[in-house]
Amino acid sequence: MEETRIAFPYSDGGDRISRLQDELIHHILSFIDTKYAVQTSVLSKRWIDIWKSLPFLKFYRTSFSDVIKFIDFVDMVFIFRGDTNIQFFRVEWANSFADDNMVTMSVHRWIAHAVKYNVQEIRIVIAQYYKLSYKIPHHLLNCKSLRKLSMQVFGNARYVDTFLPRSMNLPQLKVLCLDGLSISDVELSKRLFSSCPVLETLDIIDCNIQTDNQSRKLIVDSPSLKKFAYYDHCRLAQNNTTANIIKLCAPNLEDFTLKSLLRQDYSLENCSPLSGVTFDMKISANKEDENAETYENLPSEEIKVYAKRMMQFLGAVYMVQAMRLTPGFLEVLSQAPDLLDCQHPRLCNLRSLTLEMWFTRGCLRAITCLLEICPNINTIYIESIETNVSNVVDDDWEVGLSLIGKSSHLKFVQIEEVEGCDAELKILSFLLKNAKDLKKVFLYFRSSFGSPNKVKQVEQFKDMLRAVPTASSSIELVFY
Repeated sequence: MEETRIAFPYSDGGDRISRLQDELIHHILSFIDTKYAVQTSVLSKRWIDIWKSLPFLKFYRTSFSDVIKFIDFVDMVFIFRGDTNIQFFRVEWANSFADDNMVTMSVHRWIAHAVKYNVQEIRIVIAQYYKLSYKIPHHLLNCKSLRKLSMQVFGNARYVDTFLPRSMNLPQLKVLCLDGLSISDVELSKRLFSSCPVLETLDIIDCNIQTDNQSRKLIVDSPSLKKFAYYDHCRLAQNNTTANIIKLCAPNLEDFTLKSLLRQDYSLENCSPLSGVTFDMKISANKEDENAETYENLPSEEIKVYAKRMMQFLGAVYMVQAMRLTPGFLEVLSQAPDLLDCQHPRLCNLRSLTLEMWFTRGCLRAITCLLEICPNINTIYIESIETNVSNVVDDDWEVGLSLIGKSSHLKFVQIEEVEGCDAELKILSFLLKNAKDLKKVFLYFRSSFGSPNKVKQVEQFKDMLRAVPTASSSIELVFY
């Protein structure tokens, strides 16, 4: 019987990758350090010149044992590459004992090359920068082709004093991320933002940037801005001059994120209707200190100060439609019902609420407080976080609280990482008894449940929940 063989393309054992078009090979090489992309030139004649037209350039100081070799290599790439445009240029200079002037001169020279070849995205990271100041080159902030710019400069001080050129023009820049910079010239700070007429995303991370001479105020004034994130997790310092008033004057702003320490004395002024807001507030920059026990031990007067500040934040975003809050925010917000001298805001546009929380007495009371001031919420998503304190909550946790008449729009509740604990049962029972239009409750149990005792605990939890009387006549409990 004659055997028929089917011939497949490249079944001769040839090099399939080398037969790809240059554009596809460039895309593959875009995921690796340019040092290794250049080394592919030894593979065959086909690969000798591929790297010379790479549109994606990534250089890392840590890839070289000697700083001079690093500088010489990057210079060599720019000298021998062709005249093709650059889409992405990235340089990370860390752990270097080189003279800071050498760092600055080299990085500025490479930026000039990238700008010459119409670079679209630049990411600069300079760590362990020992000089007290850094001057951003004129050609970087006047690059007509640049669409995305990210600058991170870290030094021994909290911030690195940063000097901007007198003239700036970034007509195509849509994304700007600044990290670790201090810009004290108010006029130049304002000019930086106004020089980006199509800016859509702005991230300011651990920076000291002010735009008002009269007060420590950061005014974000941009008609095109859609997303703004302000992170300040640096340790508090004496004589801190960081802006403590954030004013949003962006008519098209959709999403705002504030990540900071509760002890930072911020106030928020908002002139923008927002679709989504995230408040990520912590008591400490140290991750190990951010736990439920820390909040339990805070003096009551200190918590009330924070609670007033959080209520002010909520009042500033009263038009928001979707909001995300973290455990620290909830723990201090739980004191809000006891604040007689604090006006409670009304967030009547809020429809969706996402909560990262510990199942503690404080977080439970915070939920009911939010449902009171946000009467039109229809969806609550809860992401349960393991805590180092007991999940058993006293029965008096809901004293003085009631959702009757305040939760008529709540239709959907979802909780992830459910443990089947007492606190979870209490808040779910509270919602089931009061939310008269609740349709569905989805519970996703923690995947670590494997022991027979844990499985039994979960089943008992389900039975107790099914036995709770409900205000809604048509509710579905769904367990995963």
